[in-house]
Amino acid sequence: MGKISLFNKFNIFVLLNMLLFVYSTLNINANSNNITFNDFNIDQGISQTTIESIFQDSKGYVWLGTNDGLNKFNGYDFKVYNYEEDENSISNNFITDINEDKDENIWIATIDGVNKLDQKTGKFTNYLKENNLISSGNATDILITKDNKILVTTDDGLNIYNSKKDRFDRVLSKKNDLISQFIYCIDEDKEGNFWLGTKLGVSKISKDFKVIKNFNIDKNDMSKNEIYNVFCDYEAGYTWVGSANSGLYKVNIKTNEITNYKCDPFDENSIPCYSIGAIKKDSKGNLWIGTSKGLALYNEKDDNFEVYTHKIYDKNSLVNNDVKSLMEDSNGLIWVGTYAGLSVFDTESKIKHYKAGQDKDYLLSENIVHGIYEDRDGNLWVGTNSKGVNIIDKKRNKSVYLNTKTEKKFINDSVNDITGKGNQIYIATDGGLIEVNKSNNEISHYGVVDGLVNDRIKDILLDSKGYLWMGTADGVSILDTKTKKFIDINKYINKGQDKNKYVRSIFEDSEGNYYLGFLRDDGLCKIDPKNKTIKIYKNNKQDKYSLSNNYIRYINEDSHGNIWIGTSYGLNKFDKETEKFERYTTKDGIANNTIYGVLVDDEDDVWISTNKGISKINSLNNKVQNFSVTDGLQGNEFNGNAAYKSKSGELFFGGVNGLNSFFPEKIIKSDKKPKILFDTFIVNNKEYNNINEMKFSESTDTITIKFFTPDYSNYKNTTYEYNLDGSSGDAVRTKDNYVTYNDLPPGKYRFRVKAIDTSGNVSDENYVTFTIKPPIWLSWYAVIIYILIGFGLIANHNRKMKKLDKLVQKKTLRLREEMEKNNILLKRNIKLEQNKNSYFVNLSHELRTPLNVISSTNQLILGLLKKDGHIKEENLSHHIDVSQKNCKRLLNLINNIVDSAKLQNDMYMVTLEETDIVYLVEETALTLKDYVSTKGIELIIDPEIEEKLIRCDKYEIERCVVNLVGNAAKFTPEGGSITITIKDLEEKVMISVLDTGVGIEEKYHKLIFDRFNQVLEENNKVKRGSGLGLTITSQIVKLHKGEIYVESKIGKGSNFVIILPVNPNEYNSKSENI
Repeated sequence: MGKISLFNKFNIFVLLNMLLFVYSTLNINANSNNITFNDFNIDQGISQTTIESIFQDSKGYVWLGTNDGLNKFNGYDFKVYNYEEDENSISNNFITDINEDKDENIWIATIDGVNKLDQKTGKFTNYLKENNLISSGNATDILITKDNKILVTTDDGLNIYNSKKDRFDRVLSKKNDLISQFIYCIDEDKEGNFWLGTKLGVSKISKDFKVIKNFNIDKNDMSKNEIYNVFCDYEAGYTWVGSANSGLYKVNIKTNEITNYKCDPFDENSIPCYSIGAIKKDSKGNLWIGTSKGLALYNEKDDNFEVYTHKIYDKNSLVNNDVKSLMEDSNGLIWVGTYAGLSVFDTESKIKHYKAGQDKDYLLSENIVHGIYEDRDGNLWVGTNSKGVNIIDKKRNKSVYLNTKTEKKFINDSVNDITGKGNQIYIATDGGLIEVNKSNNEISHYGVVDGLVNDRIKDILLDSKGYLWMGTADGVSILDTKTKKFIDINKYINKGQDKNKYVRSIFEDSEGNYYLGFLRDDGLCKIDPKNKTIKIYKNNKQDKYSLSNNYIRYINEDSHGNIWIGTSYGLNKFDKETEKFERYTTKDGIANNTIYGVLVDDEDDVWISTNKGISKINSLNNKVQNFSVTDGLQGNEFNGNAAYKSKSGELFFGGVNGLNSFFPEKIIKSDKKPKILFDTFIVNNKEYNNINEMKFSESTDTITIKFFTPDYSNYKNTTYEYNLDGSSGDAVRTKDNYVTYNDLPPGKYRFRVKAIDTSGNVSDENYVTFTIKPPIWLSWYAVIIYILIGFGLIANHNRKMKKLDKLVQKKTLRLREEMEKNNILLKRNIKLEQNKNSYFVNLSHELRTPLNVISSTNQLILGLLKKDGHIKEENLSHHIDVSQKNCKRLLNLINNIVDSAKLQNDMYMVTLEETDIVYLVEETALTLKDYVSTKGIELIIDPEIEEKLIRCDKYEIERCVVNLVGNAAKFTPEGGSITITIKDLEEKVMISVLDTGVGIEEKYHKLIFDRFNQVLEENNKVKRGSGLGLTITSQIVKLHKGEIYVESKIGKGSNFVIILPVNPNEYNSKSENI
């Protein structure tokens, strides 16, 4: 930390107290009035920059008369009318005056005649001296009187328009007492008298064109009597007279007393020169005088003038000093035509503009502002980009500069932020922190050597506990203002990251929480000291309630505890309870998405500075109002860390062209509805003034519709909403004042449009209707012919179709039946093919198993013989027994395949004979008892009858019982049981095999008896086995005219039931082939 010397302390003392006690050469006087001029020149489309006349017509267009053409302006485009060798064009390009009559015709005075422009047709009517339609070609002024007379002054007399003859007739001939026939200007007073400014003075004439009085301004020097302007001030009772070279005169209409205002080069409040170019009194009562050396505002109270001139270093000053014309438009804007361009300004701007300049009217050392603070004495401290700090005494309108030139120990002139408390002022710069103590006039400096993490400080906050937080390009530093020691908390914020974050903004809320706004996509950090928590918030593209952008520029809080965050993409309102962010972007009406500053006024309304002006968000209804340079802003582009609210509620915003301040309650925008007007219509490159109810051919390729609102204060920010009835599509919003439609199909259309101004006021809807005609082959009479031909064709077609329908219906019915049959057959075949594949895969496995065993046994025998030359008898017997069993198994499997095939093809024979079915079943079951027991399963034989004689094939029935018991044993786990019962059903007998196995799903109950269907396990694998046992059993039972079925549930076991007839009528005692 460094401190300045005693000598430098004295310098600072002088600087800080100079505001209150003395006027120094460093002090700068401020202009008491604050006007921002917006300029237009040839680059914006004006045909020529010498503006001789300005006029706004009843529709809202602004007309400019130049030395090279007539200009019609709608806020967006200048339409230029130039002289052409055409009787329908304007007669000359040098325009001297413009006016409008009651029929909305525009009258234009030129140096070669008068012109009437019919706005409906766009054609000019010329009134020329050579055609004897006016007394002289050099027309100087046009007056439309209260009773709608049209008067034109020329260099050779006064003319009145004769509508019956469509010509101008001369009044006040050369023989009368008129002081001069060379007349420059004319105006009408309250009594209807006319005041004429001539080459030799002023004449006052009656409404019946009789001379009342002539005024010679200077009888001794006639050259001073040349009068360029007269203006009758009805309310004040004066006529103001502007001369060519003798200054301004005020004539009392009743007493004829004359007061002359002369130019005094030693009095800055005098008229700036003797040549008066224009006089205009606005609707607020301000009298504006245009001179060849600037624009003067008359101060009636002090009877003097305030002068506005062009400054080459101030782009918001008057465009040129030589003022030629003045006009007030319907919204109160003043238009100033000069020798070198056009300036427009608002007289009612409540926005103050502090800026830099080279004379006494400016308070800043530089226009690029960073950092604003108001100290306890009401002095305004304004930081600049490269010229230090400006300390402004707002009461005295004076300022002093504190920088490296005025104070050698001021370490850096690039100021980023300013804050303070009491007599302590803290200044953040690119070279560290500067502390100014106003009580002892001492300056201290803090840098990296003192513990600051980085000298480039972007933001500072003096919190409620007296700690100074500094956001830098390398993290945050905290200075204990009592101990002058630094605290480093970056390791807690970084959470394991090696590099510190770029801190752009710091804020403490009403609950004592701290918010850090980061750059470089790091988002927002909330530090809660009470709960000792740190939380990071970032943008999540999938969550519309997340932070809108991770580049944080400014943070503030409203009275309800909502945190407002300005980012590089929109404004965010953070709800601390729900931790949700509500977004505001240009879609919601704000001027721009890049937010530099966020202030909350005393009514809780939010004000934001952006790259395109300032926006206000109403806290009650979220209505947005936008303000731009035309409202008095320093410019549309603002800077970061350049927003401040004083204790009095005054808001300050700094930008690239100075500093603005205003009291929010005084910034009231009109709630008047804007007007929406149609400008021009361009159809296939042809321009129309109106296309309402017009019809265009089918070859129409493009239709462009232009529209505008005659509010020139914020026309660039006006939004338009339009729709085209008769075509698809919703309403469209745009900033453009035109829309183009291509290749519209034939039909009737209505184009509707309305305007939304910067205050959110919506205009009434305006519309225009037009029709695109169909081609001749789609005209109404062509359509009638087509209809008649169509009816004939339809009738003939219907006759044919009826016959064809009958044939089609028959064939369709047959085809549908065939398709249904084929579809059923196809499904069956597909299913059968699938089952066959599974069957043969399983069968292959069953065949391969015994073959593999036989092959392995043979290889074993051969191996033993080869090794030992002999085999022991007991070993050989064992191996032969194994082979024999597998050969038998293989033979049985093959027999089953053969039998299955025979059964399938009705080639299987059964022999029926009288048999005791009970005995047969019991004996067969007993032969299986040992086999079942080896599996750990109990076999129970429990017939309900002792004897029952039936006719059957004993061998085949025995085979069925073996298959059922073997199948039951395969699916019954160890410890289970198989129960065989026999019941007498009189003419039938029932044999059941009940197991306690795994059970079978109901969907398989019928399928398991089919040849190519097998039960699936839980893993969708087929149970191993040939699958022929149940199929053969089912076929044998059917050959006996019996039936077989299964009752089973998963996990409950299965019960296979066979029902056989005792003595089927179909059977004889001989063998039968079924």
